[in-house]
Amino acid sequence: MYEKLTALPVSEKNYAETMKTKVEPYLESIGKPGYFKSFDCRRIHYESYLAPEAIGTVVISHGFTESAEKFREMSYNFLTMGYNVFAIDHRGHGLSYRKNPEKYQIVTVDNFIEYVYDLHFFVSTVVKPAVGDSPLYLYAHSMGGAVAVQYLQTYKGVFKKAVLSAPMIQANSGPMSPAATLALTGFFCGIGKADEMVFIHHGFDPDRTWEQSHDTSKARFYYYHAKRCARKELQTASASYSWVREAMRVAKKNLDPERNKNIDIPVLLCQPEEDTSVISEKENEFIAQVPNGRLVQFKNCRHEIYASVDDTVLEYLQTIQAFLADR
Repeated sequence: MYEKLTALPVSEKNYAETMKTKVEPYLESIGKPGYFKSFDCRRIHYESYLAPEAIGTVVISHGFTESAEKFREMSYNFLTMGYNVFAIDHRGHGLSYRKNPEKYQIVTVDNFIEYVYDLHFFVSTVVKPAVGDSPLYLYAHSMGGAVAVQYLQTYKGVFKKAVLSAPMIQANSGPMSPAATLALTGFFCGIGKADEMVFIHHGFDPDRTWEQSHDTSKARFYYYHAKRCARKELQTASASYSWVREAMRVAKKNLDPERNKNIDIPVLLCQPEEDTSVISEKENEFIAQVPNGRLVQFKNCRHEIYASVDDTVLEYLQTIQAFLADR
């Protein structure tokens, strides 16, 4: 029923019009958004879409300051391929629980493992009951990729395959070394500023331009940016000291060869050629530790491969489709 992609389901040409008149209405017509109570009884939001005669189910784990809504085009792409889609809003993002809702532009978390437990509750209490024996596949970007790595190291027999898109194996800490960053953020957490915005960050900028973004597609960037400008729930833009501390800590686990030996499923790591958000060399180190890992690099793209120019996105989708379909 479902054929190999030879053309993009959504092109940059007339992108906004296609999203508004075709993609979004279709998703709204079949979508079932909802909430579930996680391990600590916090309300976590998600979006779900069921494909007719689905060949499998994709669970989407988004990146830092993102949301399920940012992945509407990717959800549509997976539906086009024949997969059900379940996309979580990680805590502190989108419509999910926020520790400090009055500071909605700041992402904070006490411990990175909270994201992992949320994902496990999501899969166990929402996804599996909805799709039954449908094979599960994990698609994860950036921070969501780090969540995915921790999940796969911990829980076996849940997902059949995983796609990691520019995963945050180790975040780029800029001019400061990871060790110095960890020490500094630990200090601020120790003096009671754990949930405050890190001093080098700033809040949501409605005037942010495509040139400043992680995208190579102007159409894709400006479409979602307009959504962010219109809804404060999508204006999460900065990290707390606690979040940065946890992002630095998680790198050690991501690169633990003994933990990565536990990842017993095929893993595809999609690496952007022009990534400045995460350390590409650490992605290389990680995938070499995964028994059935494969890395594919994509040109003409920044951190967000899914928001690149059409030629790159088509290659990206074809690579993912072939990987998921390969028996």
